[in-house]
Amino acid sequence: MLGRIVKTERSQSLVEFALALPVLLLLMLAIIDFGMGFRAYIQLTNATREGARYAVVGNPPGAYPTNCTGTDSGNVVSRVCATAGNLSMSGMENVSVAYPEGQLSGDSVVVSANYRYDLITPVSGILTLVTGGSFPGYFDMTSTTDMRLE
Repeated sequence: MLGRIVKTERSQSLVEFALALPVLLLLMLAIIDFGMGFRAYIQLTNATREGARYAVVGNPPGAYPTNCTGTDSGNVVSRVCATAGNLSMSGMENVSVAYPEGQLSGDSVVVSANYRYDLITPVSGILTLVTGGSFPGYFDMTSTTDMRLE
């Protein structure tokens, strides 16, 4: 016998790992982005709830973006921006306070906020590449809280 061909399966697992790794990394990064986006939505919801609580006890509404500096200056818009937690104020697109039925006790006040959450992992770039540029790389979040005036 001149040469014996030996068949082994040594490198099979390496090839399978190389094929599966990009999919697993993409999945892991998507989970991270989803978690961070969900955290941002919860913070936005808590901020509008805190603003509505602040409004129902008779505090002035304030104006966006003038009063949205991230510090509390005694009005509802400032309170929403100050309690937004770790959210970037550059992502805060709008904060509005409305008294739909007037400002009498028992009437309602509606506090709304819009926030633009930019994805933090390369998932947005990959999805933009795959979808031909139709994926924006950010999500617009809106939270609205309605409470009765005291």
